[in-house]
Amino acid sequence: MKKRLLLIGCVLMMSTAAVACSSTNQSTEAKQETTSMDNSQAQGGESAVQDASSATKMPEFKTKTTEGEEITSDVFKKSKLTVVNLWGSWCQPCVEEIPELQKLYENMKDKGVNVIGVAQDGDTELDAVKEIIAQDNVTYTNIIPDEDGPLKGFVMSSQLFPNTFLVDSEGNIVANITGGQDLEGFTKAVEDALAKLN
Repeated sequence: MKKRLLLIGCVLMMSTAAVACSSTNQSTEAKQETTSMDNSQAQGGESAVQDASSATKMPEFKTKTTEGEEITSDVFKKSKLTVVNLWGSWCQPCVEEIPELQKLYENMKDKGVNVIGVAQDGDTELDAVKEIIAQDNVTYTNIIPDEDGPLKGFVMSSQLFPNTFLVDSEGNIVANITGGQDLEGFTKAVEDALAKLN
């Protein structure tokens, strides 16, 4: 009996660890696909990048940055392409890819590419979010989803974190990157998207 309980306990612990950054209502199949940063994703694997087959748009929003400044969805009009990264302070793969996004921002901002972080828990864990941003010397904008607004709904409908969307100047989502990525993976996805936009 003790062995059986021990075995059940081990299985439960392993399954909990495997879905650490996935949404609680996520399907089993999706959970298996999107746990933490696996080898293919960490090395810029292409399997995590999907073209948006339909003209899905980012929701219009009016909210604040983590620094308290107002920001709206008009921000997309200022760049050819915006990398929108959904993340949470509780999600280790999210935190691990923030320095990679900072490098991407530094490398691509002169090419008309912007990076925006959307801190899923910025409304409840702002201190933790700001600490991570400061720790990684992040200079790209991070925003807090508008409470009960369309952006919050969009973020909460995400079945996994990190989740990154490539958005054109009209707010259309042109590609989706699921799971953690490194600089190489982000750069390839951005360059592919830019090539299709030109």
